[in-house]
Amino acid sequence: MPGQEAGNVDVVLDGGFGEYKVSPPDIAEGVSSWLQDEDQLLKMSQCAYAVGAPHASEEIVLAIGESTQQWMQINDETADTRKRI
Repeated sequence: MPGQEAGNVDVVLDGGFGEYKVSPPDIAEGVSSWLQDEDQLLKMSQCAYAVGAPHASEEIVLAIGESTQQWMQINDETADTRKRI
């Protein structure tokens, strides 16, 4: 779904488990510094764990499925009503 990942940067930044870098050299430098600092990696890992929602994808799929079923039922009922008219 277009744009559904747009808020993730804010989640990562606000959660304290990442940074936003644009250029590849800046990205590489940031990741390299994390990998050299075990305390920082542990802190970032703990922050990510605290914010994590490991079942979010499953919940989204179920919600989309339920919504789809509801719309299919509405469409079927509408088609049945038109047939009777």
